[in-house]
Amino acid sequence: MKDKQGSQSETLKGGSKMHTKHWGNWTVRVVVLIMVIMLAGCPQKRTSQPPTLPTTKQQTIKIGAVLPLTGDLATYGQNARDGIELAKEEVNSKGGIKVEVVYEDSKGQPQAAVSAMQKLITVDKVSCIIGEVASSPTLAMAPIANQRKVVLLSPAASSPKITNAGEYVFRIWPSDDFEASVMADYVNRKGYKRVAVLYVNNDYGKAMYEAFARKVKGYGVAVIAVEPFQQNATDLRTQLTKIKAAQPDAIYLISYPKETIVFLGQYRQLGLKVPVLSTSAFEDPQILKTQKAAAEGVVFTSPIPPDPKDQVVMAFRKNYKAKFGKEPGLVADYGYDALKLIVEAARLGGGTDGESIKKGLEKIKDFKGASGLINFDANGDVVKPSGLKTVKGGQFVWLYKGIQR
Repeated sequence: MKDKQGSQSETLKGGSKMHTKHWGNWTVRVVVLIMVIMLAGCPQKRTSQPPTLPTTKQQTIKIGAVLPLTGDLATYGQNARDGIELAKEEVNSKGGIKVEVVYEDSKGQPQAAVSAMQKLITVDKVSCIIGEVASSPTLAMAPIANQRKVVLLSPAASSPKITNAGEYVFRIWPSDDFEASVMADYVNRKGYKRVAVLYVNNDYGKAMYEAFARKVKGYGVAVIAVEPFQQNATDLRTQLTKIKAAQPDAIYLISYPKETIVFLGQYRQLGLKVPVLSTSAFEDPQILKTQKAAAEGVVFTSPIPPDPKDQVVMAFRKNYKAKFGKEPGLVADYGYDALKLIVEAARLGGGTDGESIKKGLEKIKDFKGASGLINFDANGDVVKPSGLKTVKGGQFVWLYKGIQR
């Protein structure tokens, strides 16, 4: 019995060992399996390369620019184009948004501007247009902008009619109405009682003349002679002879640089010595280059420039000179600001279509531009201070500034 029992006991013990070994193997397998599952479900740490992040499609704004790149106003158009190009380069270098600009030459003519705008909208599919620098082409394009819901942002058009040109029309140059008021105030302070007006016979000239005449009338000043002339005129002797015979206290000249140069040369030839007053268009280097002596003492209106120590202004002037090898010309900073404003408007409006850009421009507040602080009123007109300059010692200098609209 003892041996049998012992043998049985031994068998049981051996079976127990085999059973324990069997379950031990399964336990190991299960643990390994669990570990494999856990490792498979956990993110693996990469030491050689960072994880690839999802990329977003680069936002693109396609902008049209209708400018007088040839013709009598080409200087302004080319200056504006240079400013636009500098702004485009800066925006594209930062990434996140890409700007494309398609240029069309208006030659400063309304019909050509309209054709250019239609091509930009239908063929190039732009949602906004920078242009024009002159009032007549801008007014001609305005109805199309409103009809097609394409923003039209003018760097330099100044006619008072643009104020009511439509909800898709904006500008960053002060209205002639305000500019004429500044000059009318000066006439009143100087005590002039009889003034003559010589103006270019287009939307710009007519609007400025009418605004000025209306303002000085309120001061009891008489406009005793009014002489229009055609744009590109090369002889103003007939008009000047009539003005000389009227014996005014001052002459208010409303013209572009080309006709201004003609005026100054013939003004001296005819022996006129009465004070000459003019508009912001007088501030052109070519006038001093060709008619420095005759221009001496002329007083003209001018938008107040920004603080030259402002960081945006300093950067613009430095980068402009580095890119183009010259100082910024008239309206170059306005072209620069126009493009930067559109980019900011797209951000504020949440899109690059015309409606979004329009909404974005309406939200602009205290925008720091190369041309100064920019805000828009309910009509899309810029709100900026102005002042008066004169020619002294062959240089454009401030007479006084700080007149606020």
